[in-house]
Amino acid sequence: MLIRPAQSDDNLAATSLVFLSGPVAFEHIFNRAHGPDVREFLGAEFAKSATMFSYRHHFVYERDGQVIATIGGFDKPSHDGTFIGNAKAIFTQYGLRGIAKGLLFELRLVKPPRKGCYYLCHIAVNPQWRGTGIAAQLINFMDARAVELGYPVLSLDVAELNAGALRLYQQMGFKIVKRNKSYNSVLDNHLYMEKSLDGVL
Repeated sequence: MLIRPAQSDDNLAATSLVFLSGPVAFEHIFNRAHGPDVREFLGAEFAKSATMFSYRHHFVYERDGQVIATIGGFDKPSHDGTFIGNAKAIFTQYGLRGIAKGLLFELRLVKPPRKGCYYLCHIAVNPQWRGTGIAAQLINFMDARAVELGYPVLSLDVAELNAGALRLYQQMGFKIVKRNKSYNSVLDNHLYMEKSLDGVL
């Protein structure tokens, strides 16, 4: 078992996992009727450095040489630093429709990280390895990373109907701070959760 920073050439293995972290939302925002298949888009952006989907913001869980899980991490400055890259990539592939959908999703359901938080995203485990504690290991790893970086709070968003993930996060000390009601029948309501970190002065 190895948790390590993602590399650009992890894109093929990591793309399907990142997609699994929010398939309904990804399909809604990056609709293939207006651009490439979302997995193609995510794979290309994972291998680059400019957007929030980049390998630079992700860690992978490797077992026997295979990437079987992913997790992303941002603070407010690193997330804000991807804004222009995100906009350019989305506009190039999906036009103004993609920009509008992405902005609405971020303004209404999954908002940018707040100051003082280390935010987790794209938490996904290969279906064959679910239920083996890998997601908890990844979160614990990021917990330690956030403490090392001096952040007092770990945060994330989860679809309200994702009962398994919600249960895990609550078991790991995350508490629901806000419920963001969906503005679209395709998308679930989302819960914003935070966890106070020990070891941060």
